[in-house]
Amino acid sequence: MDLHDAVAILLRRWPIIAAVTILALVFATAFSLRGPRAYEASMRLAVSVTDEGSATSESDAPPYSYYRDYYLWLSSEYLADDLAQLLKSQSFGTDVGQQLGEDARTLDLSSLTTTKKTHRMLDVAVQAPSPTRALQLASAIAELVRTQSPRYLGALASSGGRVAVIDQPSVHAATTVGSQVADVGLRGLLGLLAGLFLAFVVDYVDSTIRDAGDVRRALGLPVLGEIPAGPRP
Repeated sequence: MDLHDAVAILLRRWPIIAAVTILALVFATAFSLRGPRAYEASMRLAVSVTDEGSATSESDAPPYSYYRDYYLWLSSEYLADDLAQLLKSQSFGTDVGQQLGEDARTLDLSSLTTTKKTHRMLDVAVQAPSPTRALQLASAIAELVRTQSPRYLGALASSGGRVAVIDQPSVHAATTVGSQVADVGLRGLLGLLAGLFLAFVVDYVDSTIRDAGDVRRALGLPVLGEIPAGPRP
């Protein structure tokens, strides 16, 4: 099949391509207009390490105090990295399940939770199929982080290590208008590809002879002459 034949098939079977594409767009639009398919509860945590309770001495005078503060800030960032991994661990997911009174084996928290660290701040987002469920999971995580984090991270057990919930969990739709438009466009593109495939399949199984090229392909014989189609009445 050369390019001329492919173009001829597209021109001949365009109703099939258009129908499949339009159906895909209609179903994709109806599916997206049902409303958000997922909700997200987000919160912000702050990790800090201070030197509260430490004894002061001459060694704390400048410039040593500068290096002390620097390492305290650096320790806070390392702890924020560790906390981001902790929230996705199986052990923490088990504790969240126990906090909610659920079977931890049915709660795959690592696939529902995303974290983003900015220095000593940690943004945590939990997705769920309903706003109530998303808020329930996020609240359980916040409570465990506030009360049990020193049990996981030894540095937080010291008097100077702490994790604070800066922004309490808030729920919003995880499906935005932009993502819905992109979803409809992607499904429409898939419909177009499906329509193209179906058009070529239909043309392949169609045994109708329309021109000299079809005669040569069907019979394997040379065409000696061709009567042009006359004007339609």
